[in-house]
Amino acid sequence: MSRQAPLGLLVAVAAIAPAALHMPVPSLPLLAVVFVAPAGAVQLVLTLFLVGIAVGQLVYGPVSDRFGRRPVLIAGLALFLAGTVVCGLAWSLPMLIVGRVIEACGGCAGMVLGRAIVRDLFDRERSASAIATITMAMSLAPSISPAIGAYLAQWVGWRADFALLGALGAAVLVLTAARLEETHRNPAPANLCA
Repeated sequence: MSRQAPLGLLVAVAAIAPAALHMPVPSLPLLAVVFVAPAGAVQLVLTLFLVGIAVGQLVYGPVSDRFGRRPVLIAGLALFLAGTVVCGLAWSLPMLIVGRVIEACGGCAGMVLGRAIVRDLFDRERSASAIATITMAMSLAPSISPAIGAYLAQWVGWRADFALLGALGAAVLVLTAARLEETHRNPAPANLCA
């Protein structure tokens, strides 16, 4: 394969964190009952996810400039998958919150690097079109994921949300490792402080 990354893969990579943010929202009242926790404590499942996304976005750009887009994106997706597994197996609310922070820190790699890879690969005109497609997917994912999350929580249980996110995360990770070549051809100098 040439330097051409499949746009569909970049869309999936970028949309996975917004989907993960919103899918468990309908389960919050259920989580309060399951973990016998006040609503304010359960809200940390969302709030600290957003904090993880915010912090992660500050890191991935400079790190990928130094080490390359592909290995950093794969590491981020692996971190997302690990956090999702922790969430799915969580036996307490604090463990679920820790899993959500890990999930967010990994998932935001796709939000940052999906666009960076597009800028690496395409000229200005094609890049604008591709980024618009990615942005549309990042907007659509939060629209449909709560409905999916509500259905799963109602008929299977709240852990099914994380089972689905884990399956999607694993598929995106495998496809990224198999189909995405390195796109950043001019890594930054070794000294990050300079």
